[in-house]
Amino acid sequence: MNFQHFDLKSYQLSRTKPRKRPSLYSKYRIASLFTLLIAPAAILLLGFSATNWQSTTKGADSTAKPDRLHYALMLPAIAEAPFNASLELGHAMAQQNGWQTTIIKSGDTLASIFANNKLPATTTHTIATLNEQTASLRHIKPGQKIHLLLDNGGHLNQMKYELSINETLLIQRARDQSFRSQLINHELQAYPVYRAGTIENSLFEAAADNDIPDSVIMNLVNIFEWDIDFSLDIRQGDYFSIVYNELYKGDTKIRSGQILAAKFVNNGKTYRAIYYTDPNGNGDYFDENGNSMRKAFLRNPVEFSRISSTFSNKRWHPILSKWRSHKGVDYAAARGTPVRAAGDGKISFIGSKGGYGHTILIQHGERYTTVYGHLQRYAKGMRTGKRVKQGQVIGYVGSSGLATGPHLHYEFRVHGIHRNPLTVKLPEAEPVNPSYLKHFQQKANRYLSMLHLMETAVASNRY
Repeated sequence: MNFQHFDLKSYQLSRTKPRKRPSLYSKYRIASLFTLLIAPAAILLLGFSATNWQSTTKGADSTAKPDRLHYALMLPAIAEAPFNASLELGHAMAQQNGWQTTIIKSGDTLASIFANNKLPATTTHTIATLNEQTASLRHIKPGQKIHLLLDNGGHLNQMKYELSINETLLIQRARDQSFRSQLINHELQAYPVYRAGTIENSLFEAAADNDIPDSVIMNLVNIFEWDIDFSLDIRQGDYFSIVYNELYKGDTKIRSGQILAAKFVNNGKTYRAIYYTDPNGNGDYFDENGNSMRKAFLRNPVEFSRISSTFSNKRWHPILSKWRSHKGVDYAAARGTPVRAAGDGKISFIGSKGGYGHTILIQHGERYTTVYGHLQRYAKGMRTGKRVKQGQVIGYVGSSGLATGPHLHYEFRVHGIHRNPLTVKLPEAEPVNPSYLKHFQQKANRYLSMLHLMETAVASNRY
């Protein structure tokens, strides 16, 4: 457990509005008062402290920190991409006098930068050939920074090369005058942030209106895509709310992290998801009962503009000009659109198959088979007997075989019998291990209660 600040950066806020606009400040005070009233109940229910509510405001200076409404909240550790230990030494050195910083421009080399700082070619050679870590200095890129600290005699004492936002190469002269290098990783601090939106036209418009990054909304789509068809099922008035991490380096936001908890109301039906990491470090999304949000199969294996033909026992064939059954679904999509494997399995057939054109059949265990027809071409490495993972690109939309235009013909078979891909009940992935269920419920209750608390606070602020 560790204490972090829950950061409610409401989408009504602007990072540059001065405090003299009382409406924002008043709204924050209302939200603060409301939360103070419900905090005792929240403490009893959730087991975390909500006693440190505070509202910070900024002045008219455009460089001031953004307004934040937050409280101390004990959260379980959530696995993020490994942005590791902080470079304390590097931060300290950057504040010392004498550091000379060069922003690399097109055409710059380590030799030219050293020469501009009156360092001899022998020093350049020594640094560039020191070890595998310093070999990266032979391929410096425009926009990156090199910091040099010279001694009174003009000799190189220390050097920092910012490989990325989270990694710095540090080179230092030792007492024996030899150089040593080390890679230092910067730790990004994770701050949970709440966002919510109601769909009027599209999910992505609602996300943009509520200051939700594209990466986060795609994370939301990936979580619920097994239950919700985001191309066909989205309705005006659908609602979603999320708590996700924002990753900061000091006071600077670096990127958005993963969603911790999410709620989606689609056509009156509510779906909830929680990110859970078990004691072995395995993480995934589950519903409040511990069932995996992933299904054994994707509902749609391709991004498409429309369904051009549905599953039917009697359909007029546009090329053969006769009535015949259509045992799959046709997804109209641009030529070359990637086609994904609907589930884990093994390719049982790949090649030309009559009216199907270029086709792939995937066997998923003993019961299930999926078929992908009219492909333009296959993905690299696809062959009979190859095992593929759910979501892996296996081919590209085309119009091979008997097709009037580019589309994917997709079939779903159970024990060889065709089923409607749009309505068949999909088997689910593995739920939470029963031995971890109590541990999961503790985490799930905390996150879902936190989501509900924020929804209630924002609703009171809005109305």
